[in-house]
Amino acid sequence: MIHGRIINTRATVPVIFRLPGQPDFSLSFVVDTAFNGYLTLPVQAVSAMNLPLHSSTPIKLADGRESLTAIHLATVVWDGIEKAVLVLASGYKPLLGVAMMEGYHLEIDFVDNGLLSLEKITD
Repeated sequence: MIHGRIINTRATVPVIFRLPGQPDFSLSFVVDTAFNGYLTLPVQAVSAMNLPLHSSTPIKLADGRESLTAIHLATVVWDGIEKAVLVLASGYKPLLGVAMMEGYHLEIDFVDNGLLSLEKITD
């Protein structure tokens, strides 16, 4: 099970990154159910982490404009399991999309410092 919190009215979840030759570290991501990908990180964070480029894709921004965005590969530890995921280099804050939560039940207590849980759905 994965636990998070409501911080400043935003549902946040920690994601553990595993980079070659470095200790694991965690970043907080805002849950974005309107984003169907895995993760987004600001371009500066992607550069600092030296994530390998995978490809690029056009995206539609909230204001309707389109932009070409780089997609990078990252290794994360999600619910105790190492997983390779696609990271869009975009925006100003880390976002966690629905592809990352696929196969999980999301429960959120929308109050200040409320709890968030993601529990793997078992068949």
